[in-house]
Amino acid sequence: MQNSPRGRPRSSDIDRLALEHALGLLEERGYDGLRMKDVAESAGIGLGALYRRWAGKKELVMAALRADMAQHEEVESGDPLADLNAALERIADAVPNGLGRLVAACLSQPDSELARVAREAKLAPMADRLTARLEKVIGPVPDARQRAESGLSYLIWSAAVARDGSGARSLRDQVLSIMGVSSP
Repeated sequence: MQNSPRGRPRSSDIDRLALEHALGLLEERGYDGLRMKDVAESAGIGLGALYRRWAGKKELVMAALRADMAQHEEVESGDPLADLNAALERIADAVPNGLGRLVAACLSQPDSELARVAREAKLAPMADRLTARLEKVIGPVPDARQRAESGLSYLIWSAAVARDGSGARSLRDQVLSIMGVSSP
């Protein structure tokens, strides 16, 4: 006979609320200003519920960033170039909405816990997905990861700093060119 778990079953609503509120507070207060207690209060859940799910702030933030990545991933349309373009647009849209701050943390404090968390939970998976989409367009090439990272870097830089007003299509075409993709 198998023992059933004690207590109430874990609620996915608690997970979702905690992750949403952790992201909101991360954007509002930054990593150093984020406290588990504040996430619990903001989400209206018990502090114990957070600690049963995540060992601490680092694990909670990593889970929140990963969940945010998964939420923004779209299904494939069957047109690899259209999917690559859509991914680039999502990334450009994310720069002013939190992604830019994560990149800034990686640049200004590369050894900080936030930079390590951002690289592991957000930036590396983003580069992985972009590389996979790029390879569906150009095929497997030895430097696909470098091309994807170069395009990603240029895209983030352009969206955050070098806003020249040339428009989304022009920026997309520049990024595609950097990644070795011919524009249609």
